[in-house]
This record gives sequence, C-alpha cells and structure tokens, in this order.
Amino acid sequence: MVNRIHLLKELEKYPVFTSKTIADITGKGKKYANLILFRLKKTGEITMLERDKYTSHKDPMVIATHMSWPSYISGWAALQHHHLTEQLPFCIEVITTRERKRRVLEFSFGRIRFIRTSPKNMFGYAKEQAHGFEIFMAEKEKAIADCYAFNLVSENELEEIISKHKNELNLKLIKKYITQTIRRTLIKKAEGFGRRIENA
Repeated sequence: MVNRIHLLKELEKYPVFTSKTIADITGKGKKYANLILFRLKKTGEITMLERDKYTSHKDPMVIATHMSWPSYISGWAALQHHHLTEQLPFCIEVITTRERKRRVLEFSFGRIRFIRTSPKNMFGYAKEQAHGFEIFMAEKEKAIADCYAFNLVSENELEEIISKHKNELNLKLIKKYITQTIRRTLIKKAEGFGRRIENA
C-alpha cells in the first residue's frame, strides 16, 4: 500500500502530473495509478485539469504554462505581474501555438484561457519563478502588445497604463512587437495606436 502523505508530497513537486507520474512514483501499473487518482480526486486532494492532467496546487499561475507547450502567460496577469496594474486578473491568459479542444478551463481556484497564435509570435517572453516553479511570462512590452493584438485590454486602458509607466517601458519596442504580432490588415490601425502611445 502506498503511503498517502509521501505520495502527495512527491506530487507537490509537479505543477501538472499524469497517471504515468503516479505509476513511476509508486512503481505500480497504470490500473493502480488510476485507482489512486480516483481516490485523491474524491477527497479533493488533487484537481483534474483535463484528461489525464492533474494538479495538487491551487495557483493557476503555477499551472498555466504547464498545460501546453510552447506557451507563456500574457494579458492582465502579465501586466499585474510586472506591476503595470493593480487590477487582479479574473483569468490567466496563455498564448500558445497548440490547438486545444478546450480553450477555457475553469476551476474553483481560477480560470485559464488559451489563445492560439502562429509560431512567429512566440517571442518576447522569459522564464521566471512562481512558488518555486518555472513559468513562462511575457515581458512588459510584449504583454502590452499582446493585449492590443488579441483584444485583451481596451485601447483606452492600455494608453492609460503606458502613460502612467512610460518611464519604465520601451515604447519603440511596444510598437515593434505590435506590428510583428497583428494581422497585416490591421497595420494601419496599429500605426495610429502607436502614434497615440508616443504622445501618452
């Protein structure tokens, strides 16, 4: 019989784990691992995120970029992480190149939304730490560019954020990132936004 406390401590080392993780830890087969998963889910000690993906953590920031690869956190969560807003994110927005059946995951402890993009847009993010785990987070300028390109934050709110923090931001880099990220049909609109943020 597997020691429950020991197993849970081992599982805490993983932001996201699978039935194979439990099979590897216990040295048992998949059938036994599935029985353990059923019992731990029933007691609320772990959460099922989606098919064969589980966590024992309650912070969606820790979990978010471990659900799809490659991916990084952007949107309001990234703006708040970089102290560009005091507004707490209602949803953790994750930029990824992967097609997913479920684009939004909701749990008692948070909501994660996946936004698919092309591989050419996977830039401007870095590896950071959250509660002892590696996560991938948009840089300040890329977070603003994504917010504009994917309509995550209104233009007025972005202008206000940029105006308030313009000494901390590289405005030319924001404009460059926006141009690289948006569809070609929106270039003229983005140029107008770029001129406004220069005067923010």
